[in-house]
Amino acid sequence: MGYSIWWPLLGAALLLLCLGAVAWIWISTRPPRETAVPGFVAPRNPESVRARYLQLIGGIESRHDAGELGGRDCHLELSLAVRTFVYEMTGLQTQRMTLAQLRTHGLPLVGDAVELLYPGEFSAYGGQLTASQAVHLARGVVQSWR
Repeated sequence: MGYSIWWPLLGAALLLLCLGAVAWIWISTRPPRETAVPGFVAPRNPESVRARYLQLIGGIESRHDAGELGGRDCHLELSLAVRTFVYEMTGLQTQRMTLAQLRTHGLPLVGDAVELLYPGEFSAYGGQLTASQAVHLARGVVQSWR
C-alpha cells in the first residue's frame, strides 16, 4: 500500500508557506530607501527652472539699479531667490534653513553664498558685498548648479 498523493502536496504547500513568511518578514523589515525628500519629483526641465531664476535675479538687479530696492532688501531677495531655486531643484526646505543646516545637507555652494549674503541682510551697516557683487554671486550659484 502506498502513500496518498495529498501528503507530498501538503508538505510542499507548508514549505512554500514558510518561505513566503520568511520573505515577507525580510521585505517588511528592511530600512526604507534613502531619498532626499519623500514624494519629491525633480523638475522635468531643470533648464527652464534655471532660466526663470536667472530672470528673477535680473529683475532684482534692475529694481536695485532703478532705486526701488535698497542694498539690504536686495541681499534679502537674492538670498531668498537662491534658496527657493535650490528648493525647486532638490525638494529640501532650504528657505528656512540656517547656514549650518545648509552645510549639513551637503550644499556647500549654497552655504558659501548665503554666508556672504548674511552680513548684507542682517547688518545695519551693509555687508562686505555690494549689490552688484551679490547679484553676480547669486547668478553664479544658479548657473553652476548641477
